[in-house]
Amino acid sequence: MTADSASNLSWLSRLMAGFSAIGLFLIPLLVVATFVFPDKTAWLMFDVNHLGAALTMQVPLPYRLGALVCEMVPTAFTLWALWSLRQLFLKYAQGEVFSTAALQYLNNVAAALFASVVVGFAMQAPISFLLTWPLGPGHRAISLSFGSGDVATLFMAGVMLVIARVMVEARRMADENAKFI
Repeated sequence: MTADSASNLSWLSRLMAGFSAIGLFLIPLLVVATFVFPDKTAWLMFDVNHLGAALTMQVPLPYRLGALVCEMVPTAFTLWALWSLRQLFLKYAQGEVFSTAALQYLNNVAAALFASVVVGFAMQAPISFLLTWPLGPGHRAISLSFGSGDVATLFMAGVMLVIARVMVEARRMADENAKFI
């Protein structure tokens, strides 16, 4: 790697670590605001597990807070992905592209993204139930949905997992070759 490309990698990695840190701060705030002030945050069009029209100020606050607790489970996995991504970019900025820690962080990102989709899908049932409970008998619902965004996230998690495995194998081969010299 040339000094120029290493410098570019370091700069870009620090930039992405910063964006990841911003996401670590903003995402939980946006999720909480979406449930506490749904009518005031609708303009953000923040996709929270495909809630649609069920989340409004008409739903009493205790039910929205219960739904928020359920939503924080997949959000926690998203935050783990962002934290691991931030750590990965910081390792890259230090020139540690194939280090054990960097490869573990890449694995963590993939696992966290995968888990966020699976857990997010499962949490839709209690969230939709809580948000429709105040509507009374005959109007309550339990819903599940799986969209193209979920498929894209699962695909990205799979790609990251394969890349991490390839990088582990490349490191193993480099270590093995170094022993022969």
